[in-house]
Amino acid sequence: MEREMINKSSKNNKKGFTLVELIATIVVLALVVGISSYAVIGLIQSSKEKNYELLITSIKDAAETYYQECTYSNNTGITCGNTVTLNDLLTYGYLKGNDSDHDNSIINPKDNENIGACQISISYLSGKVEVSAVNPTGSCPTEY
Repeated sequence: MEREMINKSSKNNKKGFTLVELIATIVVLALVVGISSYAVIGLIQSSKEKNYELLITSIKDAAETYYQECTYSNNTGITCGNTVTLNDLLTYGYLKGNDSDHDNSIINPKDNENIGACQISISYLSGKVEVSAVNPTGSCPTEY
């Protein structure tokens, strides 16, 4: 009877996982989560950089169209100048804003700040329209 209890007892001890197995599983899961979160963060950062580049391109295109229409057409109904804010380009319809919650604003994708008040200077040099920042502060783009 004692021998039977010992055998029964040893059978019960073999059910389940050892502490080492549990720790190894936790370590492997932690590594998988760490590596995948690092990859996701990299993708998010890359996406923000690409969105920023697209924003800069669309600002340049909008400024060029604004300049050409102001220069060659007097029927635009727009007060033309060499310095304009991004909000002006948005208001005149040259630039599309971020239409989140009906807030038609221009958001810098790098830091989610509104950059509508940023001013740009538009000039015509060497046969092409040049766009440059005017007193950039905060998250206003400095390069165009």
